[in-house]
This record gives sequence, structure tokens and C-alpha cells, in this order.
Amino acid sequence: MFTGVATHFDKTGDAGGGCGVPPAQIESEDFVALNVYDVPDNFSPSLPRPAPEALKGVWNNGLNCGRWVEIKLGDFCTIANGGAAGQGICRGGAWKRDKFNGATVKAIVTDSCADPNEWCRSDRNHLDIARSSLGRFTLNGSPVGDLERMGKWNNRRIEWSFIPAPDYRGDIKIGLAKDASKWYSPVVITNLPNGIRGVEYQENGTWKRAQMTGDNGQRYEIQPTSAARATFTVRITDAHGKPLNDGREYSFKQPSCAGESTRCDGLYTPVSYTTS
Repeated sequence: MFTGVATHFDKTGDAGGGCGVPPAQIESEDFVALNVYDVPDNFSPSLPRPAPEALKGVWNNGLNCGRWVEIKLGDFCTIANGGAAGQGICRGGAWKRDKFNGATVKAIVTDSCADPNEWCRSDRNHLDIARSSLGRFTLNGSPVGDLERMGKWNNRRIEWSFIPAPDYRGDIKIGLAKDASKWYSPVVITNLPNGIRGVEYQENGTWKRAQMTGDNGQRYEIQPTSAARATFTVRITDAHGKPLNDGREYSFKQPSCAGESTRCDGLYTPVSYTTS
């Protein structure tokens, strides 16, 4: 269980948030960003990413991407504040219980918070929550209403924990990212039951570890199975370091847009796969 405070944001970037997932492929309208850094009182605008071990926050350089969290509301700050660096949280106000304490919502990790403000730097377990989620908290099975519009948000205290994907169905989804070609094969992996810790690809009969794109935890660069560069086979490790689906292998063909001299223009080109 983590304790911190919560802020909200309107949307991820048009090309995707910190996990590398384009907005149309995020599995839920309820999503959150985790802190990239754990650096109390360090508000430098130019800290490195991926973060060195000494600076690393719960974002864990993308290794918590695709996981789900359950968030429970705590006390309400009586004064709204802007999170200015070094000014503290709930400055000039007081923390108060109200009728919304204990309300919960479930959300997926799809973005990162690295801004040089009080929350992203000094509040270790801060969550940045999608604005739309502020109207979907429930208490005893009933919606509590839009907390922000009621004036009952003010970056409340929260408790939260990682949970398995709720009501999980089907299997993972795989797509090629923008600019994929015959010679460059970045994949985006979504619909995960318990996040993603790593990807392996099979090349010439040997399993090799794929490289994450920066700290975009659901985007990896893979290689084809042979010199013909026509097919791919991958397997996934979940957030607990366990082989996904007992080591299930996912095989797919190179999409037609990823050619010798062409690139996939869309942010995401889905592929159909077979399993073994």
C-alpha cells in the first residue's frame, strides 16, 4: 500500500504517454501517471531519463507500465494549491475528513510524471490521475459525483496499491509503432493481465532480450525470426518477472506497411498473431 497525494491531468500526449501507448490503445478512460523520480527538494528541470538508480521513483523506468492500481481517497485539503516547487503541499490549509473518504477507482498506469513541481519531486507516492476519473470514484457501490466540480478535490490524500487487471479477458494486443519498416520494428504491447517487465524475441532459433525504447515501458524494439525479415516471434515477462501465460509464444507476420522502402504512418498498426 502506498500513501501520497493526487493531482489530475487532462490527457496523455497525442502520440502516447510515458508508456509509449497511443491514446486510442489505452484500455481504460481511467489512467494514471507515476513519478519518474524520488528526489525530495530537487527541482532541476533537466534530470536524466531513464533515471539512475539513486534518482529512480515508483515509475521504475517504465517497468510498472500497463499495471493497474486501485486508488482510495483520503483527507481533503481545505485550500487549493498549485504545487510550486519548495512551497509544500496544502500550504495555508488543513487536511480534513469528509463524506468522500474511502471512495475508490481503478485505473491503468500509462504515463509518467517528471515535472519539476512539489508533487512530482517531493511526494514520493503521488499519482497524477486522468481528469475524467474524478467523476468515477465510487463509495459502497455508488458513484460519488464529480469531485472537482463539487469543489471536493484539491489534490486529496490517497492510498493506492497495484492490482491485477480487473475483469481481464482475452490475451495481449500487439501493434507496430509509427515509422516501423522492414528494417525497424518497434512494437507496442497492451491488454496485459499484470503489466510488463520485459520482451524477448526469437532470432535464428535463439531467444534474445528486446530493448525498451527509452523508458517507454510498453514499447520495445524487436528483430525478425530470420534474415528474410518476414515473421516475428515474441514472449513476455510480467511485472512480477514471471513468463506471461506460462511462456506463451506470439508469432506474427510483418505488416504490408513496413516494407523495403515504406514505413507505417499510423501511430499504431495492429497485427494478428498465432500462439504456441
